Amino acid sequence: QITLGRATKDNQIDVDLALEGPAWKISRKQGVIKLKNNGEFFIANEGRRPIYIDGRPVLGGSKWKLSNNSVVEVGA
Repeated sequence: QITLGRATKDNQIDVDLALEGPAWKISRKQGVIKLKNNGEFFIANEGRRPIYIDGRPVLGGSKWKLSNNSVVEVGA
């Protein structure tokens, strides 16, 4: 699994999105991408703001199956 978000002194993540733009729009742990046993990837939004997958919002607390070449936008 890979965690996406904003790294802090007390919160280490795999992909620090705060380096890409306004950090205040990104939760410390914005999302998690997981590989399931069947070979499919899913993203779970663990932040307050939506994550957009191919232009569709994935709200906090929701999951979405990722397809080949999916576009993931955070803090848009």
